[in-house]
Amino acid sequence: MKKIILITVIGASILLAACGGQQSAPVEPPVEPPAAPDAMVEESAELPLEPAVQGDPASQPQSAGAMSDYAAPEDLFQLQVPSGWSMEKDTQTIENTVVETFTAPDGNAFVQVLANKVNYSLDHILKGQVTLDYMKRLYGADMRVASDVALPDGRERLEWWSEENKTSGTTYFDMGKRYLYFYTVAYNDKFEDDYASVLKEVADSFSQ
Repeated sequence: MKKIILITVIGASILLAACGGQQSAPVEPPVEPPAAPDAMVEESAELPLEPAVQGDPASQPQSAGAMSDYAAPEDLFQLQVPSGWSMEKDTQTIENTVVETFTAPDGNAFVQVLANKVNYSLDHILKGQVTLDYMKRLYGADMRVASDVALPDGRERLEWWSEENKTSGTTYFDMGKRYLYFYTVAYNDKFEDDYASVLKEVADSFSQ
């Protein structure tokens, strides 16, 4: 019996010695794995996209769109003008004269009508001189005429340009009902390609 107890005590001592020789390692907290690439892409896809930057509509060339009927002062003649263009009336710049101007939304082209009450007939030369004087008041003192063509219906067509104002145009003039009148189609030189066709349409729409 004593021999069994002695063996038990020795075994317990050996076990305690073995346990005492080991040091417990600190417990590390679990590390979460990095997010999978798909998850990152999916999260970034939820971010709102910035809207594309739009240009200022007023600074962009505008097409003619629909055309509207227009009657010159005193019903001297009729034209077709772009419906979306703004119109201004001026009776102050030139005495006894009405000037009506249609301007494109971007400001780079215009149609202008002048009606000057003279109450007497002007011969061919004087009619041209007065017309040129009025045109220089409106389009620049440096305005130069590139061509002068007499049309079959009695009108004259002047093609001109102003270096100072960077503008070119065509003016048609004549007399009727005691009025000297003309109409002009013109554009900023940089925008000739944008407005050449619509201005030709306006010019060709003339009727009396």
